[in-house]
Amino acid sequence: MSDWTTTTLGDLCATGNGAIQTGPFGSQLHAEEYSAVGVPVVMPQDLGENTISTAQIARVPDDVAARMGRHRLAAGDIVYARRGDVTRRALVRETHVGWLCGTGCLRVRPGHAIDSGFLSYLLGITDVKEWLLGNAVGTNMLNLNTTILGRLPLTVPPLVEQQAIAEVLGALDDKIAVNTALAATADDLVRAEYAALGPESIHVGDVAVSPRAGVDPSSTEPRDLYVGLEHLGRRQMWLTDGGHAAEVSSTKSRFEPGDILFGKLRPYFHKVVSAPRGGICSTDILVVRARDAQFSSVLLAALASDAVVEKVVAASEGTRMPRTNWKDLASVEIRWPDPTSAGRLAERLDSIRDATLAVLAENSTLAATRDALLPQLMSGKLRVRDAEDAASRAGA
Repeated sequence: MSDWTTTTLGDLCATGNGAIQTGPFGSQLHAEEYSAVGVPVVMPQDLGENTISTAQIARVPDDVAARMGRHRLAAGDIVYARRGDVTRRALVRETHVGWLCGTGCLRVRPGHAIDSGFLSYLLGITDVKEWLLGNAVGTNMLNLNTTILGRLPLTVPPLVEQQAIAEVLGALDDKIAVNTALAATADDLVRAEYAALGPESIHVGDVAVSPRAGVDPSSTEPRDLYVGLEHLGRRQMWLTDGGHAAEVSSTKSRFEPGDILFGKLRPYFHKVVSAPRGGICSTDILVVRARDAQFSSVLLAALASDAVVEKVVAASEGTRMPRTNWKDLASVEIRWPDPTSAGRLAERLDSIRDATLAVLAENSTLAATRDALLPQLMSGKLRVRDAEDAASRAGA
């Protein structure tokens, strides 16, 4: 590591004003200017672990984006959350070029001495995150600014080594992205299969039950799967996130593999997923189980359909925090084929579900490998060639 250099993020950025820049304030981009179509605007809630989610991304018309030229994103930029979880950041890739850095975010534009991909991974190591949390300002909510971000201390290897490290970690992330796209396609296929059903209908309660098995998390294995509302993606049928039973204390609900987890708090968020394995979940989630396990994937398709969610939302109680319940969900009419057709449909949907769960399980392995390699590579304790071998074994 004798040739590694200690510097600051500000020194690694492009020269000139705006190398580290705050997104537009509310006075520059008004709420009424957002639209259903147009140029995407990256907000803090869209930032994950070095990724940008487009599930609920805001947009503005082209003419509004045109006047926000200084906030346009370029490939290699890094977008940071300015408040809240100030460790969240994402690399801007070619597919994001021309998007806007939104209100509540900071844009970092790396200079020529640093590989932007490498930098995006370096900013994810524990030491960097702890420095940001310790130096952000605010009591009720942490805040970053350009000065604090510019002072962030970093130790970096020569550019050639940066590029090699970024290539190894990027191969893992590229494979994760491919698998994630496959899961999204599977979601579309299931919806299309269900939309093609005929007019025959039944009530949810005719083919499903909602088991109410309360469980004390302390009575379960600490590493057992825990699912909260925050772990359910919007309008996504597959569970891609989760915690552990050891992280929670109050009474939860038990679920089994193949059960359907239906978010009952603010159901308009459309949080309906298939449980890939057993575990416990928040009581703000309804556990729904097919009366005949053979048709669990058909039931998933029905409950995750836009039509069912719309009916549930219409029947929900409460204004600020609407909530549904099993009685209302059970009374919803759903399209359902005759037994023979339902069996054939279940076979097709089962194959889609099983293949999707397999690629998402592979994603867990890939992400775990990336996260294990990251600190070793960034500290210089692991050679790039050894990391390449580990990435290859993980499936990248």
